[in-house]
Amino acid sequence: MTKKPKPAPTKTVTVTARPEAKQTSPDLDPRFDTCTAAKAAGYGNYREGEDPEYEWYDDRDGDGVVCE
Repeated sequence: MTKKPKPAPTKTVTVTARPEAKQTSPDLDPRFDTCTAAKAAGYGNYREGEDPEYEWYDDRDGDGVVCE
């Protein structure tokens, strides 16, 4: 009698949001702890008076644009 090979075990992977991204309104980008994290995720260049996300970050050079 020949034995059938056992199937390889399967691995379940759970994907969750990055911890530094905070879920916000569906009309807004995710909120990150820093501009560096936002830019790394492909977000950024928020303009004062145009983008609500502008208020979340520090405009260090005062030019009206953050995460540039």
